[in-house]
Amino acid sequence: GLGLATTDLVLATHLLSRHRHSLELVETTPDDTPLSVQIFGGKIRDLVNAARWLEDHGYQGVDLNMGCPMAKVNSQGGGARLLCDADNACRLVEAVVAGVKLPVSVKMRLGWDRDSISAPYLANRFEQAGVVAITLHGRTRQQGFSGTVNLDGITETVAAVSRIPIIGNGDVTSVADAHRML
Repeated sequence: GLGLATTDLVLATHLLSRHRHSLELVETTPDDTPLSVQIFGGKIRDLVNAARWLEDHGYQGVDLNMGCPMAKVNSQGGGARLLCDADNACRLVEAVVAGVKLPVSVKMRLGWDRDSISAPYLANRFEQAGVVAITLHGRTRQQGFSGTVNLDGITETVAAVSRIPIIGNGDVTSVADAHRML
């Protein structure tokens, strides 16, 4: 009954170089179907090549991480850092979508900080580029995991797209929380 399985985020260059830990992160069993692998990085070429590697190795989807708030991920230009340059983020998504036949999704946050909420704009552009779904953490990168999820920000992002699902993320620790998010 599993609708979708996914991995932890994997650095695109480590996947391409077959780094032992990255290969462990994408290990799977037949029960993990369909399986989407979440990749991150700051260079378009690396992300396209990692997505092609996943396609060549039989994975069923690619999830681009634009939401991780961790400094070690952001310092390499990946994760939420991509939200700081909308044009580059859009070029990246367009290149990955064009580079593979697999469905491509994006995980992102509302924006870098409360003064730069970019999720509604980016979701609309990503939908136009061919992304099949977006998982949206309802906090900014600046918030990290503190404070509460901004449900209005998620609602605004849902209104910015016409056909793809926006999957709300953050502060869901019970069935009641999931109903509140919906």
